[in-house]
Amino acid sequence: MKKIAVYLVAGSLPFFMVAFSPERSSSGAPGSHTGAPGEQTCATSGCHDDNQLNSGTAHLTIDAGGATQYVAGQTYSIKVSISDANVNRFGFQLVALDNTNANAGTFQITDPARTQFIKNDHAFTNRDYITYTFNGTDAVSTGKSEWIVNWTAPATTVGSITFYAGGVSANDDMSDKGDYSYTAIKVLSN
Repeated sequence: MKKIAVYLVAGSLPFFMVAFSPERSSSGAPGSHTGAPGEQTCATSGCHDDNQLNSGTAHLTIDAGGATQYVAGQTYSIKVSISDANVNRFGFQLVALDNTNANAGTFQITDPARTQFIKNDHAFTNRDYITYTFNGTDAVSTGKSEWIVNWTAPATTVGSITFYAGGVSANDDMSDKGDYSYTAIKVLSN
């Protein structure tokens, strides 16, 4: 009986190591960390907080296919990009808000391997966020990452819509320390 118990424990060790590996904790940013009105950023939340916001060398952008205005009910491809030379691990979070800071439009996941929906159960529970998956932290090429989702504008015009993104350029040391956090804003008028 003792041999069976030893085999079970030893046989479970690889599963335990894979299931609870430190690198596996990177499965999406917690909701409400885009820097939108009332929100924190990754640099102020107790995670990637040992460097000042927007103090590193990365460049974070939000692109709506070149659009500067939206048409009610139309769908747009939204791309969040970050570049930082020689970095291979990145993260992001995105939200779209109207002039009253309420959700604006709806997101659709186009690449479930790299992006996912997330909510905040404690604050801003009415906001819909898009963030990275574990696989979505990988660079698409050395020094660059991007995430693409579709966004459908509200059925009726609601004034300007602002996209807020928070991003992280990570040093890939399996901790939240030594990383740099960024914010970006994109406004679509009507």
